[in-house]
Amino acid sequence: MKTKGHKAFASLRAGVIATVAAALVVTPLAVAQAAEVPTFGKACTTEGVSTGQKTTSLICQQNSAGKLTWQRVRLGSSYAAPAAALTPPKGTIEFHHWRGEDKVVLQSIIDKFEARYPGTKINQVIMTSGDYGNLALTKISANPKAAVFVTMRGGQFTNFYKAGLLKDLTSQRYAKQNFIQSALTPGTVDGRIYGLPYQSLFNNPIYNAEMFAKNGWKVPTTWSQTLALCKTIKAAGYIPFAWPGATRGNAGQILNAFMMNSAPYATVLKNATDIDTGKSDLTNDWFTGIAKQYKQMADAGCFPPNPTGYTDTVAPADFAAGKAAIYPTGTFGMSSVTKLNPAMAGKMKIFGLITTDSKPYYEGITNNTFILSVNAKASSTDQKIANAFISYLATAPIAQEYAVGTSQHVSVIDVDYSANPDLLNTSDIMGKKLLLAPRFLFLNQGVVRDKLEDALIAIVGGADITKTLTDTSKIIKQGLGA
Repeated sequence: MKTKGHKAFASLRAGVIATVAAALVVTPLAVAQAAEVPTFGKACTTEGVSTGQKTTSLICQQNSAGKLTWQRVRLGSSYAAPAAALTPPKGTIEFHHWRGEDKVVLQSIIDKFEARYPGTKINQVIMTSGDYGNLALTKISANPKAAVFVTMRGGQFTNFYKAGLLKDLTSQRYAKQNFIQSALTPGTVDGRIYGLPYQSLFNNPIYNAEMFAKNGWKVPTTWSQTLALCKTIKAAGYIPFAWPGATRGNAGQILNAFMMNSAPYATVLKNATDIDTGKSDLTNDWFTGIAKQYKQMADAGCFPPNPTGYTDTVAPADFAAGKAAIYPTGTFGMSSVTKLNPAMAGKMKIFGLITTDSKPYYEGITNNTFILSVNAKASSTDQKIANAFISYLATAPIAQEYAVGTSQHVSVIDVDYSANPDLLNTSDIMGKKLLLAPRFLFLNQGVVRDKLEDALIAIVGGADITKTLTDTSKIIKQGLGA
């Protein structure tokens, strides 16, 4: 198992750059923004703009001669049509996940599944994201009835893999024919598929477009512009970034942006790996530079008062109520906002948080997560039910129901987002050069990532940079046994 785990670690470190062009879900909105009619082989002007996420879609990208032309997209692993859902045997299993906000939509889908297959039952078991990150492995390992579950990309997926809990799904037709090929990377080890990432998230700031337009604010595209905008918004009486510093999981989302343009990707990967394995610590120039930029944002008034006590219950509420201009977590937060204030529907847009005044390496963050897996330790019957349920979730109509109902972009082919204005209004990020969320390069979540994120939160709260990074590095090295 040690060798297998080592391979998983190495495999999950590799291939984490994602440039989103044909690679990810794209929507009809992109067509409306295009200045020209998409025609195969004809010239186009806006790289990354696509006609949709069907295998028959066109994408504006460079051809072999270096010119931008409309080209056909191949999103799936094969040219075959999406596969139909599998038929399950009778029985009852549990579906473990952390998306409490999706409970109602998922239950509606489960009700349809159970009506279609009488005698088959799926029971949701939901924890908070924090508890799921810390407790899911222990609970699911001891419960073979947890036949279908999700994992978070990175360390949690790796730990489930090492524990032998992930059934190999490579041979399943729906895995290759129903999912966008590039989105499968976080659930793949050594070319084998052990999990299907259901969500395509964009971990970038969401902003109140109506508020921006009313006040004449421009979306920042450089670091200096971001700091200046914070001062302008604060002077106008609003919270610039409703940053939930008291809730580590979502507070850490902006770390992705700070990492993505901190250095060339190979350097970012090396620095993160060295810290994660104890070869380096938080006092190195790279991480100290990131910490100093957090402090710059704090000094510019970007964060709310008492940022370390500002929770992810208050943050979306303030954004939904028009007290804050920006909610810097990602597209997954939009559903919470519209539930708090339905009038916010259609008023949210997205931008990449750029932390440099030079030409950025990347313009935003993407992440494929909510990785669906079958419990390899469940009974044969329960595995078949779990596999059938995942195949059902992977059909376009059901994935579309989930996407529209939860305001989550998904990794399934042939989904139409036109019924959800928030999904459409944030789709323009897909035409940018995106990086697969580098925060998850820190695979040692409890020992390393949680501690370094706590250090950054403390620095925003006023703690001394040098002392905080030195003290935290000692704690991390103790935890690693270094």
